[in-house]
Amino acid sequence: MPVISILHITAPLLVVTMGALISEYAGRMAMFLEYIINLGAFFCFAFTILTHNIAAAFFLSVLSCTLITIIFERLATRSKANMFLVSLALNMLYGASTTLFSSLFFGTRGVLYSELFSFEAPSMRIATSILCYAFAFLQIAMLVKTTPGLTLRITGSNADMLRAQGISVSFYKMLSWIFAAADGALCGCVLAARLSSFVPGMSSGRGWTALAAVFLGKKHPFLVALSVAAFALAEWLSTNIQNIAMFKNVPHSLLLALPYLLSLLLIIAVPQKAE
Repeated sequence: MPVISILHITAPLLVVTMGALISEYAGRMAMFLEYIINLGAFFCFAFTILTHNIAAAFFLSVLSCTLITIIFERLATRSKANMFLVSLALNMLYGASTTLFSSLFFGTRGVLYSELFSFEAPSMRIATSILCYAFAFLQIAMLVKTTPGLTLRITGSNADMLRAQGISVSFYKMLSWIFAAADGALCGCVLAARLSSFVPGMSSGRGWTALAAVFLGKKHPFLVALSVAAFALAEWLSTNIQNIAMFKNVPHSLLLALPYLLSLLLIIAVPQKAE
């Protein structure tokens, strides 16, 4: 059913978008999301081969990506680096590291597959969707209902007020990147497990789409979730619209660009606050 398929597509995108949202609240947009998805997917494959346990691989992949991000965040903070540029540099580092690790450990920069990393597609889609929705909605509840969540939401906009109250702004900024790294890595794990393989570039723009969803949802959790659903619908249409007679002759390459075209059109169409 189309609705079920769209819900499955929405799940991993919603998770990585929560990371983008939390980092934006803290005033530190996580520009590294695109390639940390790929790194998380690679680690998921590698740790599954190592441990023979997909659940352990998910955990170790998320943990590894998060620890790496914390280390670089702390180094950059102590050196008072420009965190926007650091975030962009991390994105490039994660992309290059994925290629390097794949070449070193598996002897190829291409697709990775193994009998140890082979799963029943329907069951994996259901299990990973449940995991993603649970993780995403727990984060929404944290942002809306808890004191740390409320503090995170004003870290970027009212940092001076938090400092006046003795609250560590630096800690909450770091925490926002922890969420972003974990969410991006989890998204990568889900994508790899659903394909039963690691494919270079498998993020397919989801990191950038997550940033666009935050922008379009005006940083409101539920509006952001609706934006994610709209992008998921566009992705579903891009792969299924040729089944409709009137779109049968539309070039497939153009249809694949539909989610990105939708992003551009919505950004242009949706009014934003004047600076």
